[in-house]
Amino acid sequence: MNEKAWLSCHVNMFRFFGGTPVKIVCDNLKTGVTLHPKRGGIILNEAYLSLGEYYSVAIMPTGIKKPKQKASVEGSVGKIATAVIAKLRNDVFTSLAALNAGIRKAVKEFNDKPFQKRPGSRRSIFEMEEKPYLRTLPLIPYEVCEWSYGHKVGSNSHIWWNKGQYSVPYRYIGCKVDVKFNSHLVFIYYNRTEIGRHQILPRHMANGMRTEPAHLPFPLRKNLSVDALRDRARETGPKTFEVIRRMFDEAKVEEQPMQTAGAILSIADIYSPQILEKACDKALRQYHMPYYKTIYSNAKSINSEKELTEFKENNKKSGIVRGADYYR
Repeated sequence: MNEKAWLSCHVNMFRFFGGTPVKIVCDNLKTGVTLHPKRGGIILNEAYLSLGEYYSVAIMPTGIKKPKQKASVEGSVGKIATAVIAKLRNDVFTSLAALNAGIRKAVKEFNDKPFQKRPGSRRSIFEMEEKPYLRTLPLIPYEVCEWSYGHKVGSNSHIWWNKGQYSVPYRYIGCKVDVKFNSHLVFIYYNRTEIGRHQILPRHMANGMRTEPAHLPFPLRKNLSVDALRDRARETGPKTFEVIRRMFDEAKVEEQPMQTAGAILSIADIYSPQILEKACDKALRQYHMPYYKTIYSNAKSINSEKELTEFKENNKKSGIVRGADYYR
């Protein structure tokens, strides 16, 4: 089980119970417990410890080679496996939602089933004897976060992460930063200090940008004017001009995409204006807002196809003849 799944299971468990206990007794799995020596303090995974602090729960792993500390749990796992998994083994589910609904129904029936040798059921015992001792859940559930390390801040004061760009204060240009992210937000850290925070880009928005104007240097350094870049793009072709136009029109600060626009136009110097125009045409059919990586990849592919075509045409006109002198 990976870290995200392990933490998400805890969040869902607290939601199902409607509260949090005083302590959690877990196994010594590597996902949650980094070190559990026979003598000395227990070292928990940083993310797992953060979850415990958020819910004010003490996390106490079981002792090594002491199975009796979790005997009751192991017995309950076997009973639930029989009551839920075995019960549904012959049913056919056509979607994950239908499977979850079937599991919820089986779990409810298992908890509501009366005991054979004592009054009540598992649900009634929980409601009357255990739930009153649970602590109240926080208003906002814990957000499971993941980390990505070593992202270099570009000269446009942005970092590339997950096919998108996010701004950081310009004084960190050239530095390497770390990214912490969840399903909604992206947090940018430098030396364990948060220096930026953005809403995460939607999955469909490839090559998108999140920019905080205060992060950009003022005045923004530039070698060409915006109008000069637009004129150069217009001379290259209508598709190239459309790419550059969208880039400037959708930027919060007009001068911000100047470096990216200049890099795109420089592809014409590497290959040719005609290849750049074809690459922009192909990129516009792929994305609403194509950026340098996509356009450069298209240009490279188009140039390779062109060279292959020229090679085949040349070989049709004349064969490769080495002559008798070659074999002396």
